[in-house]
Amino acid sequence: MENRRLGVSTGLASYSLWGLLGVFWETLHAVPAFDTLAYRIVWSIITIALVLTVQRDWRRVGQTLKQLVTQRKLGWIVLSSVFISLNWLIYIYMVTHQQATEASLGYYIMPLINVLVAVVVLHERLSRGRLLALGFVVIGVAVLTLQSGQLPLMTLMMAASFCFYGLIKKQVPLPATISLTLETLFVLPLAVGYLWWSPYHILQSGPQVTVLLMLSGVVTVIPLLLFAVAAKNTDFVTLSFLQYLNPTMQLLMAVFVLHEPFQMQQLLVFGLIWIGVLIFTIDNVVANRRPLKKS
Repeated sequence: MENRRLGVSTGLASYSLWGLLGVFWETLHAVPAFDTLAYRIVWSIITIALVLTVQRDWRRVGQTLKQLVTQRKLGWIVLSSVFISLNWLIYIYMVTHQQATEASLGYYIMPLINVLVAVVVLHERLSRGRLLALGFVVIGVAVLTLQSGQLPLMTLMMAASFCFYGLIKKQVPLPATISLTLETLFVLPLAVGYLWWSPYHILQSGPQVTVLLMLSGVVTVIPLLLFAVAAKNTDFVTLSFLQYLNPTMQLLMAVFVLHEPFQMQQLLVFGLIWIGVLIFTIDNVVANRRPLKKS
């Protein structure tokens, strides 16, 4: 019971912090999105290096790297670092360009995009509940496309990039700290190279922005460490409920803190997505209870 309480509390904390990140990135709107991403990578590796030093875990990083090379799985980690970097970039760009509401929509549909990819790539069979849930998401995206006159590419790309990132992670499951270390290490040379040639420099927008850029590593690592604890001490069904705290808080922050417009047309789209999410969640609960009943 105590472990479960720890898992739920750390899960709530991690998803809440992720939900608040939109406000953090919006305060850096004066910084180009590519520069913000590059600084996030640099300061993340510095932060995670401190964590590994405190935990005395550097040896495990070396052992994992050697094992990945031996098993010829290093390419998966390189690919996952590309997808997570793309996801970070799109999210930062959207939030700093008054599109935080659309970004939250991407995180709502992300679990359902995962299901779609599992069907197409892994040839998994869909239950009726999941098929119905996907139907509502497709209708929601179609309505949004008709309303705006164009396909919501940024929202779909953000959801898809994290989906493929998760798919790759399943091929090479690693502890959270080790995974983040390797992923950031592989894109670190690109980040440093970009910052070297970028006309923007870290002191350009004043001391407040400088400090926030330096903290970008901390706000990246802390929720991840909390989630790692939650994943170890919480069952899948509980986490599947908690994950929607992130986009819900993102939406609330977008409307009430960042003051983005939220009109009836958007409410219709979100309503369709929320119905799909509800059906998907109920289907997950039912599917996870069946084995218990059989046993």
